[in-house]
Amino acid sequence: VACPIIVLEAFITHESSGQRSSQVPVYGVDERFWRFHQTSNAPSMGEHEILLTEALAQELGSASGDTILLRVGKPSEIPVDSLHGQKEDLGRTLRLTSKEWPPDSSLKEFALYPQQGTVRAVFAPLRRLQRDLEQQGRVNSILLSQTGDDNGDAAPFEELFRRTFQLEDVGVKLRRLDQPEAVSVESESILLNETLAEAARKAAEQQDTRTVSAFTYLANSMRVGDRETPYSLVTAVDANGVQQLGLEPTSETGETPIVLNEWAARDLETEVGDRLTMEFYVWQASGRLTTESSRFQVVGTVPLEGAARDPDWAPVYPGITESLRLVDWDPTFPVDFDRIRPRDEDYWDEYRTTPKAFIPLSEGQTLWGSQYGRLTSVRVYDSRNLDVDAFETDLRTALDPFRLGITVYAARSEGLQASRGAVDFGEYFTYFSFFLVVSSLLLTGLFFKLGVEQRLREVGLLHAMGFPPKGIRALFIREGGVLAVWGSLVGLVGAAAYAWLIMFGLKTWWVDSVGTTLLTLHVSPTTLALGGVGGVLAALLAIVWTLRGVEPATPRHLLVGGEMNGRWTVSRRPLVLGTTATLLSFALVLATTLGGMSQVAG
Repeated sequence: VACPIIVLEAFITHESSGQRSSQVPVYGVDERFWRFHQTSNAPSMGEHEILLTEALAQELGSASGDTILLRVGKPSEIPVDSLHGQKEDLGRTLRLTSKEWPPDSSLKEFALYPQQGTVRAVFAPLRRLQRDLEQQGRVNSILLSQTGDDNGDAAPFEELFRRTFQLEDVGVKLRRLDQPEAVSVESESILLNETLAEAARKAAEQQDTRTVSAFTYLANSMRVGDRETPYSLVTAVDANGVQQLGLEPTSETGETPIVLNEWAARDLETEVGDRLTMEFYVWQASGRLTTESSRFQVVGTVPLEGAARDPDWAPVYPGITESLRLVDWDPTFPVDFDRIRPRDEDYWDEYRTTPKAFIPLSEGQTLWGSQYGRLTSVRVYDSRNLDVDAFETDLRTALDPFRLGITVYAARSEGLQASRGAVDFGEYFTYFSFFLVVSSLLLTGLFFKLGVEQRLREVGLLHAMGFPPKGIRALFIREGGVLAVWGSLVGLVGAAAYAWLIMFGLKTWWVDSVGTTLLTLHVSPTTLALGGVGGVLAALLAIVWTLRGVEPATPRHLLVGGEMNGRWTVSRRPLVLGTTATLLSFALVLATTLGGMSQVAG
């Protein structure tokens, strides 16, 4: 069973009080979320309603019906810390109304990741988040149910995703190009990392086709002497691309070569051998936008036809590609529109994003490459009609989605593992109770010895009547065994009741010490059986140990109530009261100790 959700972090504000809370998980859910968890009292949320966990509501001082402001980040495939990343309009503020949870809802403390303390989270309508974040029909997380046989192993789900994922799930898109006939492998993030580039080349080999790797970038200016062309796209291509364009980019002086198209060469009035200076923006890792420059030697020109007149060398640049005019650009970096000339507008109107210059791929990657990638596209060519469906299948096979940002997380098993912690508290219960158990055993033995000494005349009479020592011992063992069994049963019931009382206290009186109310008592039948058997055996051993000390005495000595083993006997008192009290005390202590080792599941 699968359940799609959106998982984000938000800055929460309670409108009336102004109380705020940061880094709060927001879960975008719909009715499938409640069905997935098989909850019997699923809440219904309207488009403008949200649910707050109890801890978050208390922190904000919020009640049902209050207005809550959610400031959430706007998802983007393009990294924020890159040239084309959106750095101003980073989020959206949603005005929603808090709604009361249904009574006894088991999902008030739902959390994907283990955390200490109480759970602070918001549940919002999935469709509302998709609409406001402009992500219609898209989610960033999927909950998958896990059978009891999986034992928290994520490997089966990873294999399932490898078999079923689509290219758009990992931000990969294919563009079919007509002139020339080719398929362009691109990324929603603009830049292709090496994993995707290698997979595209491998898939092309399966189709017996050739590839061209390209990196297209925007130059702020290209200048030769005092002549300048502003805002030009430049494409860096590999050796196959040089052949495709019919170029011969070699420099006699060893400087980096550049080939201009005929429009740019005419605009700059340049000739072969001229030095050209290119300026461009670079987004530094420190978070600063800097202007850098590089020098090239013009080694030739190329006519605006064929592959050189192809606007598809450029990926989709937000705020640029869709603009009808240059002055309509709305990029994420500053642009001086006063530098744009009528002839530049004419070029954009006729040729759009067609590059004005070409340089070697290695040089472009050195100048413009970043941690997010060193290519903007990998083109797959073929003189025959390329089977795009077969190529897409081969590309999916060659891609490892888990190297492109996809992760599979065993949420439940990780949460259970975190709840157990690094310390086995069952062992701690055993260690700390060791001396208590030993003391209880000694006390039990002393009580039984006292009880037998109170019945010395009865033992002496049985000896005088001809009962052998084994028979007397068996009689006492049967009598004590019955009492031990009843005492252990009562002790086990008392242990379970005591454990339930402690659990109730943790969920009510001492809830702040554990940070959750989702605690249940887990009583193991095996643990109870071991505790009961242990209590009975301990009682029987105490009886045997006591009777062995009586055997050396003569019947006459026992009948007159004389001295036994150097100690004086005491007056006779009821046996049942002392024995029962002893067994109940021991069984309660032992069963409580073993009961404390039972698991507490949340």
